[in-house]
Amino acid sequence: MRGQNVRELVESLGAEKFYRKACDLLNEKELSVDDFSYYELADACDVLPRLRSVQESMRGETASLALLRESNPGVSTHLFQVMSGELIGRKVLEGYENSDGFIGDDLVTVVPSSLRNQKLAGFRALAGPTEVAEGHPYEESSFEEKYVTTAEAKQGRILSINEELIAFDQTGEINRRAMALGHYLRQERERTIVRGVTDAESGSGNYVYRPNGSGSALYATDGSHRNWVGEGNTTSTDFDAAVPLVDWTDVEEVLHYRATEVRDDRMDGTSRPVIAPAKYVLVPEALRGTARSIVNATEVTLVSNDGEMTIANPFGGMLNVLSSPFIDEQGGTANRDWYLGDFKRQFVWTEIWPVQTFLQRSESEAAFERDVVLRVKARYFGGISAVDTAYVTKVNGVAS
Repeated sequence: MRGQNVRELVESLGAEKFYRKACDLLNEKELSVDDFSYYELADACDVLPRLRSVQESMRGETASLALLRESNPGVSTHLFQVMSGELIGRKVLEGYENSDGFIGDDLVTVVPSSLRNQKLAGFRALAGPTEVAEGHPYEESSFEEKYVTTAEAKQGRILSINEELIAFDQTGEINRRAMALGHYLRQERERTIVRGVTDAESGSGNYVYRPNGSGSALYATDGSHRNWVGEGNTTSTDFDAAVPLVDWTDVEEVLHYRATEVRDDRMDGTSRPVIAPAKYVLVPEALRGTARSIVNATEVTLVSNDGEMTIANPFGGMLNVLSSPFIDEQGGTANRDWYLGDFKRQFVWTEIWPVQTFLQRSESEAAFERDVVLRVKARYFGGISAVDTAYVTKVNGVAS
């Protein structure tokens, strides 16, 4: 609250009302965290004289007081701790919620959960309707229960704020570190999602697809899961070759595969094609320009024995392009492989804890050992799982 006398506000409102008022103004966007100074807050809470002893000791003078300890706790000291923790926690969340460049939320459906390693139940497709003669009973449809299991993990970090950062009025640096903590927490979640969608960990036994509790490679290269176009596909032999992403005809070929080879798993009657329109094409950064030119071109040229003909782009406005460096980092053929489908229908993010922040005050060992004023812990608890195989197709983009 730069430009205002914070001390007068604290004295006139009292510690609790000041905290509540500040939170209300932050929630209503009338103030931002950057409008506050940790230095001015420390001064208003009468802890600045002890913090200034850091500056004195660095000039060769003896520090006479322990810095920001709660050996003699008081209301003002508590206010400084709680208010600082509130501001830093909000900066962590601000860094986490900055979604620029992140695609994870376009790839998963978030499912709040109170359990880990839970079962997500589903059912095999019911048989289709049959003709009913006059006066005859309807046939019963049978179904068989199936399920997948989820897997979650806890991720987190601790940010320690030492005395010098406040004593030398480095508010901007404190906020920058808090935002960086939130950003890297979000980045870890993003990497987990992208590697899950691409099934990057199956080779090491960490499966994203766990039907009936047993881990399985999501994109089986023999084509048995009906979601692989490329070499080794013995299930759909017309689609057993690599399809490099070059132009719109490559997308058309994969859509043809999805229309003819992706079928439901009904127990009664003959399986039928699955209506699962493709919404996104997911590519490594190495193919982003190619994918965007295919999707966003206004016109395409058809070449035949009769010459050339220009037509409107058949896929204009039909697909959105998603790309991530977390695909490129996998190396090898991952730099040329691509994915087509509706990712949110196939992947869920089971969220046991959304991102949370916690404050630890100066009674910790770090306070004595490293002059830490307070520590902020940020964490989340969640994981990605594939609930089906029909909605996303992986395309082998280069021959081995």
